[in-house]
Amino acid sequence: MKMIRLFLKWLFRILAFLIAVFFLFVFLPEKETVAPLEPRASTKYWEMKEGFKIAYTHVLGDSSRTNAKPPLVFLHGGPGGYVHSSIIETLGELSVFGYDVYLYDQRGSGLSDRLKKFSEVSFEKHLQDLHEIITTKISAQKVILIGQSFGSILIAHYAGRYPDMVAKLVFSSPGALEPHRTANGKYLNMDSIYPKPDHMTLKKPYSFVKDVNKTAFRPKAIVASTGALLLDRKLVSDKQMDRMLNTLATKLVQGVVCDPKNALPEEGGWGLYAYLATNSGDVPDVRPTLRRLETPALILHGQCEFQPFSAIYEYVDLFQNSEYRFIEDAGHEIWWEQKEQYVQRIANFIGRE
Repeated sequence: MKMIRLFLKWLFRILAFLIAVFFLFVFLPEKETVAPLEPRASTKYWEMKEGFKIAYTHVLGDSSRTNAKPPLVFLHGGPGGYVHSSIIETLGELSVFGYDVYLYDQRGSGLSDRLKKFSEVSFEKHLQDLHEIITTKISAQKVILIGQSFGSILIAHYAGRYPDMVAKLVFSSPGALEPHRTANGKYLNMDSIYPKPDHMTLKKPYSFVKDVNKTAFRPKAIVASTGALLLDRKLVSDKQMDRMLNTLATKLVQGVVCDPKNALPEEGGWGLYAYLATNSGDVPDVRPTLRRLETPALILHGQCEFQPFSAIYEYVDLFQNSEYRFIEDAGHEIWWEQKEQYVQRIANFIGRE
């Protein structure tokens, strides 16, 4: 009996020590390895009807060539990502053809406001924001939507919901369409539905899976995720969470290019709670609606894309009037390595005249 009591005593001490160490790492301030994103000279803000601000940049189209052209609206990747300065410069070149270009940070990330409750960010909220921006903030009858990665999923769902509002769609390195396709309650093997053509040569970029896992299983991330998902509370501050994701992003950038030497510096605009919240809810299946649309769609696919070929090509199959363009020596952020070709492909698709 004495041995049992001694064992339990030491077991309690060990558990108490481990718990103390765990919470020490939870509340230990996160080191700032990347300076947070600062407003640019071009940064403006929309006051949204829910009472928070969304940051955006507006590149004014050449007035001499406008001719009532629909504005371009860019949606960045993530979720929880932001508008990188490089895409402002890149898509800004389309303004010479008379197109107004709008690029905005989605709620909860970039230079946009962080919201108080975890539940105030969701996939549905992102769609509502886009609709408010189009109909109220820029008062457009039709728009051309350009979605990068996760942004492509958003614009696909928006086009399915408001087809009359969309003139054309550009899917830039689109993320796998959500929800995953099923049949009889089982997930389908998308690679068997859309196998990679034998003649196509793909290159594997740097894999950041290990880096993501290391971040996901840190005590701070575990506590924050638990509090957010179960209690709808942010037990760890946005500043601490965003610092964590910005640090991880310095590794992620190596996996979005063919050659890591071409990766541009991380600019510090990630929103980790926005990432978690957007991924935590159910998303309706928009595929049946998309198959009926005649909206012209351009799908851009880099040779060093980390997404499987099947995820990219599903967009080509879903849209009746689709155009697929494979870009060699480019990764997920195509314009980082093939900027001229990226702009040219989009310009030819939307029309230069």
